[in-house]
Amino acid sequence: MRTTPIRASLLGAFFALSSLNLSAQGWDAATKATSWAKQDKDDSFTFADPATRTLYTWMRDGGLMGNVPLTKLEGSPERWLLDPRNDAWVVSGTTLTQLDRTGRIVTTLKLPAEVGDLCWDVKGFVLSYRTVEPYLEKRDFKGNLLWSFGAKPTRNSDTSPRFRRPVVTDDQGLVAMADGPSLNLSVIDGDTGKKLRETALMLPSGQPAPALEGSPTDRGPIVTWPGKSIVLAALKASQIPAALRETTTGLALARIDLSRSRVEFFPTGLDETHILIGVLDSDAVFVSPKGGLLLVKLK
Repeated sequence: MRTTPIRASLLGAFFALSSLNLSAQGWDAATKATSWAKQDKDDSFTFADPATRTLYTWMRDGGLMGNVPLTKLEGSPERWLLDPRNDAWVVSGTTLTQLDRTGRIVTTLKLPAEVGDLCWDVKGFVLSYRTVEPYLEKRDFKGNLLWSFGAKPTRNSDTSPRFRRPVVTDDQGLVAMADGPSLNLSVIDGDTGKKLRETALMLPSGQPAPALEGSPTDRGPIVTWPGKSIVLAALKASQIPAALRETTTGLALARIDLSRSRVEFFPTGLDETHILIGVLDSDAVFVSPKGGLLLVKLK
């Protein structure tokens, strides 16, 4: 398979890969993004640039929308978001820091554990902690706790594995959480923190979705396809059971159709170092480790 900076053809009919070759004034995510990010409701993305210690907010159609300097932040940013005032909330280790748009530190909060992922809506943000058992917190944009889900971890010397449980908020404000080797998702009410259900996913053959193989502690990101009842989960091909993996290598996608309780696996043509960050129109968006964004066509 040949790959060019502009387009690559993939084995199979479901995906086409292309570079997101779009211009922006100044810093341009299309060519420079290297960090984790998560798609906002307006289809913007906020990236952390280690070279300038700055958060950059960028849109495909609008280019660079704004930035927040992180020069006063202690430690390296691990997860972050911008609130409705364009203040940044940044996780570093077990510290949550609020910075205004000038980079001035407004609030610093200690967290009960390291954060594995986060998501947000108009009312606040959900922190998914890297813990032995699932534990989520939702906080408002002043840092106040709105609800928690699961048992709050205690600080001790327990050496049990800590799981990263990726989370995402859908169009209805529901929170979906992936956990461990199961492809099924926990669906949680974003207003109350109450678990509403656990999906019971089936393969196209009608068989129950199998457990993933290998270590389940570091699950890849999950994102929603806006306007559709579909969640995409990034997986290492080696995590897919061999009978379903076929010739897929590198990074794969699990396409989870919540309306049909169905899951299918597809190759991306990318290696495992790429980061899934969202969906624009009918394209999954990935960050390249070499810098820039790549699109994988979805069907």
